[in-house]
Amino acid sequence: MPKTKVYIIESERGWGQKVDEVKEFDTKEEAEAFARAYNRENNPPMADTPEWYMYAKVEGQDFGMLR
Repeated sequence: MPKTKVYIIESERGWGQKVDEVKEFDTKEEAEAFARAYNRENNPPMADTPEWYMYAKVEGQDFGMLR
């Protein structure tokens, strides 16, 4: 069975985005749980988008950040 990938993405204003790391999980549920936990810990809700941040995105996800 293929693994589900989670991309850890670095985003910086003026420079764009790049994949910093790729993690693999046995199930989509595990991948989504990791992404939610990572994003909650590293991206607390803010009024303005910070200049630099990291976030996790599950492979095939075409909407905003999982929280």
